[in-house]
Amino acid sequence: MLIVQVLDTYYYKQARASEYARLRNSDLFRKIDHIKVKECEVFVQSLSLRYDPEGDVSHAKPYLEVYKEYGKNIFTEGSRDRFKNYNDLIKFIRIFRKEEKYKIMFCDENVEWCPTKRQGHNEAYNDPESIFYHRNTLNETAFILEKGEYGRIIFNNRYVDPDSQHWHYGWHVYNLINCDISECKDKMFFEKNPDHEYKQLIDLR
Repeated sequence: MLIVQVLDTYYYKQARASEYARLRNSDLFRKIDHIKVKECEVFVQSLSLRYDPEGDVSHAKPYLEVYKEYGKNIFTEGSRDRFKNYNDLIKFIRIFRKEEKYKIMFCDENVEWCPTKRQGHNEAYNDPESIFYHRNTLNETAFILEKGEYGRIIFNNRYVDPDSQHWHYGWHVYNLINCDISECKDKMFFEKNPDHEYKQLIDLR
């Protein structure tokens, strides 16, 4: 199975300073409650974090933790309904399984509250059956995880609240391990050198 840890750190303009950037760069994994992990195709621990400018800023604090189980329906590039993809799949990645290997792809979600658009390498550009057919958007393989391998994806984004129109930023770390549920431990992501690392960092103003 594939176990995924999603760390979503959200912050406003005042937290763009270098001391916050250093904190984000070093905050690459957290504990997972292995008792909550259930056997399925893909299990996800999702942590939403933020800094408290008025209090302790030594690390981002979690304000929401969600555990989610996925079946074989996760092995898809999604549909042409981009909002459904954003809400029903793991945001900005697509997962495909072949025997005991997992291909992890990174893609642009193209939703209106994320005006940061990534263009360029689209592996499905010439595939008429793909939702990415003839689209100038990023859709590429981040890495392929063999059994027992650990991969990490790091990317950033800028978001806008559709109601208030206020801007905020996101720093995202995805840790992924291809393993059996019996190998799941609270500190399974405490590995500084994953087998694969993929970064999609852009200049955010």
